[in-house]
Amino acid sequence: MAEEGRQPSMTWLFFSPSGRIGRLPFFLSWLFWFVVGGIILMQMLKYEDQDAALALWTLAMIGSGIASTVSIAMLAIKRLHDIGYPGPLALCLFIPVLSPIVFIALCLWPGAKGANEFGGRRNGPRR
Repeated sequence: MAEEGRQPSMTWLFFSPSGRIGRLPFFLSWLFWFVVGGIILMQMLKYEDQDAALALWTLAMIGSGIASTVSIAMLAIKRLHDIGYPGPLALCLFIPVLSPIVFIALCLWPGAKGANEFGGRRNGPRR
């Protein structure tokens, strides 16, 4: 009974494939990773003449790239679950020609009303 009142964590949102998320959290999570990458890129350009700082910011960019790629896959899986499709379709986001089309579709396609086979409630892990 204590689990019902528990709120989903940021770790669940960004790095777990279970459950469902709506359109707004999906889009805002993508926007978060876009801003993080932009800030790190600005810092890399700012310190391009300083080797040590550039090396650190390059390392931050690599780490951010890995984390954002994993996170985007997990977000897409949860968004597909909300629509009622299986998670492996998230691989379409990594096909260059399909990626923008799939992203726009996931941002605009409304989720299934009520419970579906992937969870009973939106914006929360599967129980």
